[in-house]
Amino acid sequence: MLNTFDELESNVRYYCRRWPTVFSSAQGAHLVDEAGSEYLDFFAGAGALSYGHNNPVLVDVAINHLRSNKLLHSLDTFTQEKRHFLETIEDVILRPRQLDMVVQTVGPTGATAVEAALQLAHRLTGKRGVIGFQGGYHGMSLRAASISESMAPRAVVEHVGDFVALPFVETVTETDLELLERAMTSRVDGQGIGAIIIEPTQGEGGCRPFDPLYLAAVRQMASAYGVIVIADEIQAGVGRTGPFFSFEGTALDPDIITVSKSISGLGLPMALLLVRKSLDTWRPGEFSGTFRGNNLAFATSATMMDHYWRDSAFEQNTLRHGAIVREALTEMADLYGNGTFKVQANGMLAGLNTFNTELSEAISMAAFRRKLIVEVCGRGDTIVKLLPTLIMTDDQLRDGLGRLHDAVAEVLADTASTVA
Repeated sequence: MLNTFDELESNVRYYCRRWPTVFSSAQGAHLVDEAGSEYLDFFAGAGALSYGHNNPVLVDVAINHLRSNKLLHSLDTFTQEKRHFLETIEDVILRPRQLDMVVQTVGPTGATAVEAALQLAHRLTGKRGVIGFQGGYHGMSLRAASISESMAPRAVVEHVGDFVALPFVETVTETDLELLERAMTSRVDGQGIGAIIIEPTQGEGGCRPFDPLYLAAVRQMASAYGVIVIADEIQAGVGRTGPFFSFEGTALDPDIITVSKSISGLGLPMALLLVRKSLDTWRPGEFSGTFRGNNLAFATSATMMDHYWRDSAFEQNTLRHGAIVREALTEMADLYGNGTFKVQANGMLAGLNTFNTELSEAISMAAFRRKLIVEVCGRGDTIVKLLPTLIMTDDQLRDGLGRLHDAVAEVLADTASTVA
């Protein structure tokens, strides 16, 4: 059944090795393989499908767009779809959050947005050095990977030496503040620090939010030392943690925000920079890209924001679901972790840290046998990671958590019997 893939696809393929079946269709929170088996999706395209598979509200927009001879590809020329998208993001997202920012379309991937953010910070400050964080992940392109401390392939790009990684901060201490200030004034590879890039809630690093007090200190020190604050909201943003951005409710007040993954609403390739207006000093054409005019994505994104973000109902439902997830994971940790498991979560970005690579991978595999899709993350892949679609029902969420509970119970029972 899989011979075509084995023979013709590169060895670099990854997720298909974790979930060895051929998927054929999807709807909402479910995937179906070509044998007709239905799977609950707690992966959501690594966060790119927060609004579900083939969301009918957005599919209708896409179909109408495709049937109307509207533009699909437009570089950065003016189109009706881009105008509507810009007006919607200003009206629904930026103005209510008092974000005085412009929108820069940069291409199809989050890594491209990170590259653009770093280039702009360098342009603004004249300093190429970057502060990041242990567990940080910002993409697979050379520069983005070089500042992603969590990247296993980082050794390949370690020659890009103008980067310093600070510890992740769950609860801020005086030592953390001292390290932060020392880094702000440091020189790396002969370069001063021009930018600090932070995921307010880390995704690949372990589903863990930074202490809001630390985020406030980042803003305060960055302002004092002329360092640009880049908030990477590629995975945790667009509603994943409850609010539209995971830094909301903190004093981080970023200068630049990178956005991708679920911003189209439908899983279409799309990435943005949101840039403080006073810092938008690009010269025309200074940062370009062929695929930054995805009009189909403009159309579905505008509809997603208009449909889900005009009021707080969607945010409140995500927070409620996040509480259900946390409660269920806590129960699993208490029952099976023997005091060693840890729940790491913010809204619907959640994980169960077993502190054991083989154990977490076995749980993911056991979940797959129960027709539940979950991945692993964190250093050494010790965390069972949950990224459920944000539109799933209470019954679907509890069903998936029940399957995960059974998977954890099975793996721990097998481990105990092996030890015995």
